[in-house]
Amino acid sequence: MIDLNKKNETFVKKSSRNNSKLYLVNNLNDLLSSKLFSEKQLNNFKTNYKFNSDKPIINLFDFDQKNLITIAYLNPNKSFRESTIDQAAKICNLLEDRVWDLNILSQYDENDIYEFLLGWGLSFYKFNVLKKHNIKKYLNILSLNNKYKNLVETCSIELRGINLARDLINLPANYLNPDQYEIEIKKIFKSLKCVIHKGRNFDKEFPLISMVGRSSEFNPKLIEINWKNKDVKKDKNNVTIIGKGITFDSGGLDIKPSGAMLNMKKDMGGSAIAIGLAKSLIDYNSKINLRLLIPIAENSISQKSMRPMDIKFSRNKTPVEIGNTDAEGRLILADTLSYAQEGKINPDLIIDFATLTGAARVALGTEVPVFFSNNENISKKLLDNSITMVDPVWQLPLFTPYKRFLYSENGALNSTGFSGTGGAITAALFLEQFVDKKINWVHFDLMAWNLTSRPGFPKGGEAMSLRTVFKTINELFN
Repeated sequence: MIDLNKKNETFVKKSSRNNSKLYLVNNLNDLLSSKLFSEKQLNNFKTNYKFNSDKPIINLFDFDQKNLITIAYLNPNKSFRESTIDQAAKICNLLEDRVWDLNILSQYDENDIYEFLLGWGLSFYKFNVLKKHNIKKYLNILSLNNKYKNLVETCSIELRGINLARDLINLPANYLNPDQYEIEIKKIFKSLKCVIHKGRNFDKEFPLISMVGRSSEFNPKLIEINWKNKDVKKDKNNVTIIGKGITFDSGGLDIKPSGAMLNMKKDMGGSAIAIGLAKSLIDYNSKINLRLLIPIAENSISQKSMRPMDIKFSRNKTPVEIGNTDAEGRLILADTLSYAQEGKINPDLIIDFATLTGAARVALGTEVPVFFSNNENISKKLLDNSITMVDPVWQLPLFTPYKRFLYSENGALNSTGFSGTGGAITAALFLEQFVDKKINWVHFDLMAWNLTSRPGFPKGGEAMSLRTVFKTINELFN
């Protein structure tokens, strides 16, 4: 249906006299003092042209339709939706389809230019099942100052991870079923060994994942991929990334209303972000030993469906009582978290991503992912980096007193708890029961979907938190 391994081709090495010129400025004086234009041209510019937020570019000269000169106003900003990234995406959308040489007239730091490049690249994303989106607008990286050229490679790595996650989320559930998802993951990581846990003994090995997925025509599974940095010792810098891979969520017997079911192809958004992040970390050659775990199932309705108040013993032998069949994500994560901590070498960090609760959206809306962590240092880095990267996340507490809502009178751990409030917190506390207290752990509860479109961020699947976590991991294990 769509090539998930396509590369971003908007950055090219193509110098030519016919390339159009794009000048970046953040104040008018830099343009006036640039000596690029005659006094008459500058006076004309001051009199007749004015930048505004709707049109941050001005086409000054177009002599023969081959050598266009465009001035673009770029004002460095870290405010969400008004950021340098957003401005760059808007600028790129307004430019004509040409090869552009970038000329920087004002004082920008390296991060400003990086964010311009990122916004430029993000502006091209479009999901279309009918045809390939052909890029006809290019940025000539040979026109960049040497100190900026190394930024393009890192930017391209991030863009590939983001767009990969977006593509996976946007694929319809009839295509990206559990079996096809396995095929796609194998393609994405074709150079690595892909271990597929499935088959006859799966119910014994991963009881909760099996319980969720047994109602579907497609069998559930757990996909495992390992990557080692050759310069890192095998007992150092071990990072495990987990992503919830529910390819469609009907809600099970506690069925969702039709409106709530409409976008449930995105219920594997956590796994898509985990995959995109893993791909970026590998391509960047991060100084870690990486383990990627993707539990995959479809939460359907059939005579095999789990029922409310069923009790199943998890992989680590915890008796789990099903509070609601529509709270299936935490079940597949529980078994996966248990598996992640088995073996001779404990992970130095476990991060899981999931479109887990509506309560997190009620708390912070759809655009700010919630995270929980048992490590204050990692939490602080995530919060700081979310501001730096303009990739917002926010921390909620693992509020211990709410654990009392999870314990059933019959001795089982109830999957949803018995409180009608604090649902994101009780879900995180449920998962915490499957994490050793000595293991650094971060849990993300996110939307993975843009409800509206803006330049660079179209309606549909979104790799929320990917850039923040990418930076944090590379800082923690540098």
